[in-house]
Amino acid sequence: MALHGVRYASAMSRMSPMDRAFFLLETEQRPMNVGVLVVLKGRRTARGRPGDELVRRMLRCPVGPPFNQRLAENVVAGWPVLVEDKSITPAEQVFRHDLPAGSDVQAMFDRVCTLHAKRLDRCRPLWEMHVYDGLAGNGIGLYFKTHHGLIDGIGFINVIVNIVTRTASTRSPQAFWRGLPQAAHTTEPSRQGSLAAGLLQSGLAAGRTAGDLVKLIWHLGRRDLGIGRGMATPFVATPDVLKAAPSPNRVMAHCSLPLARVRAVAKRGNATINDVLLAALDIALNRYLAEHGLHTRRPLVADMPVALHEGPGAGNRITILQVPMGRPGGTPAERLADIVAETRLVKEEVKSIGADALFMYSIFEHAVASAIESLNLGDLPMLANAVISNPAGLEGRVYFNGLPVALALPVSVVAHHQVLNITISNYDDELHVTFIALREAIPDLQRLADATMLALVELQHSLTQRPATAGKKAPPVGEHAARKRRPGPTKATKATKASTATRHLH
Repeated sequence: MALHGVRYASAMSRMSPMDRAFFLLETEQRPMNVGVLVVLKGRRTARGRPGDELVRRMLRCPVGPPFNQRLAENVVAGWPVLVEDKSITPAEQVFRHDLPAGSDVQAMFDRVCTLHAKRLDRCRPLWEMHVYDGLAGNGIGLYFKTHHGLIDGIGFINVIVNIVTRTASTRSPQAFWRGLPQAAHTTEPSRQGSLAAGLLQSGLAAGRTAGDLVKLIWHLGRRDLGIGRGMATPFVATPDVLKAAPSPNRVMAHCSLPLARVRAVAKRGNATINDVLLAALDIALNRYLAEHGLHTRRPLVADMPVALHEGPGAGNRITILQVPMGRPGGTPAERLADIVAETRLVKEEVKSIGADALFMYSIFEHAVASAIESLNLGDLPMLANAVISNPAGLEGRVYFNGLPVALALPVSVVAHHQVLNITISNYDDELHVTFIALREAIPDLQRLADATMLALVELQHSLTQRPATAGKKAPPVGEHAARKRRPGPTKATKATKASTATRHLH
C-alpha cells in the first residue's frame, strides 16, 4: 500500500470507535492533541546545551507502535485509517527550543500551550518531540505531542513506564517514540477475508449492543422520573457556567497534593482517592466561580473518562460519562458524600452495560456537543462543566536516559462545548493536577490550582468535624425530577475582571 510515495507495511491498526471519533470531531479550535511534559535535572556541560547529549541518545532509538503509524487515504472519504509506516525518521520530528537562561517552569508552560493548540499535520507522522534548554539549574524540558486517536492516557502511562528506569545507570538509549513493545500493539491484516470476518463478528454483536443501549436509556429515564437509579442524563442538569466561544488559545497551571493526605481523607470519608480529588476540585471550582460573581443552584458536572478494560495496547479503551458533583451550599464532607454516591452509580452502570454500547453512547453525546458548538448554538444546555480524568502515573522516583525526572505532567484535550480540562497523575509521593483551559474563559487559571490545594485542607477539616457518610440515600419518587426543574446559575454581581497574571510554579 502506498501514498504520496511513502512505503507502508501491509497491516492496518485496529481502531476502536473512540479512536476514530477523536479524528472525526477534531477542528482548528479543538485540536485532539495529547502529550506529556517532563522536566529533567540536566548536567552542567563545558560546551553546548544541556539537552544536546540527550537528543543524540534519543535519536538512536527506532520508532515503534503506535508512533510508527500515520493516516492513509481510504476508499471512504473522511474515514480515518491508520497504517504502519517504516520510513518515519525521528530526526525530522524533533524540535529544539531555547528559553531565556534561568527560566522557570511557567515559561515552558506558556510555550507548550502555543504548540499544544496547533493541529498535527495529517500528512506527516502524528507526533512531535520538543526539547527545551534554558530552565533554571540546567534543567531540560521535554514535551511529546501526539494525537488522541493514536493513544489514550493509560497507553501513554504504559509508554512512559517502558522508557524510565529506577536508577541512573542505563546503557540503552530511550525515547518516547519507541512506544509499546511490538507484541503489545495489535494490528489486523488488510486481507479482504479478515475484514469480512470482522464485519460479520460486528454484525453478530450489534443485537447485544442495541439491547444494552436500550437498557442504558431506560435507566437514565427512570432516574429523571425519580423512580429508579442510574447515571445523570447529559444536557439536562448541567449548570450554565464556565462557557466561552471556541478558541485555539490555551493556558496551563499546575499544583501538587500530598498522596498520604489524600489517602487519609479517602479513608476517613469511606471514599476512593478519585472521589476525594473530585471533591477537592468541586470545592475549588465553586470558590473560583463565587469569586467571579457566579453561583450555581445545581451540582457542577464532570465529564469523566472511564477505563472499560485494561490491556497492553495503545488505542482508546475508554468511555466518557457525566458525574454530578457536590450539592450547592453543602459542606465539604457533604460534597464528598454526594460524589461517592454518584461515582458508585457510574461503576454499577459500567458493570451492567457492554463496552460497545458505552462507546456508542459516549461518541453520540460528544458529537451532539460538537454540533452545538459548530452551529454556534451556545444557548443550548451544556454536556458538562469540565473534563476531569485520572489515568494514574509513576510510583517512586525515576530516571530518563540517566537523568533524574523532576516533574512529569500530562497535557490533554479541551473538549467541545467546554473550556477546562483537569488531569491528575501521581509521581512518587505526590498527586499532580494539571489544568489546561481556554485563555479567554479562565486567564487566571493558577488561582484555580491554588484553590484546589486549599480545598483539600478544608475537606480534611470538615471530615474531622463531621464525618462524611459513604454515599447518600436515593431521593424519594419525583424529588430528582423536581430538583431538575430548578433554575440554573445566577449572577450575584457582574463578574469581576480576571487577572491575566499567573503565579510562578516551583
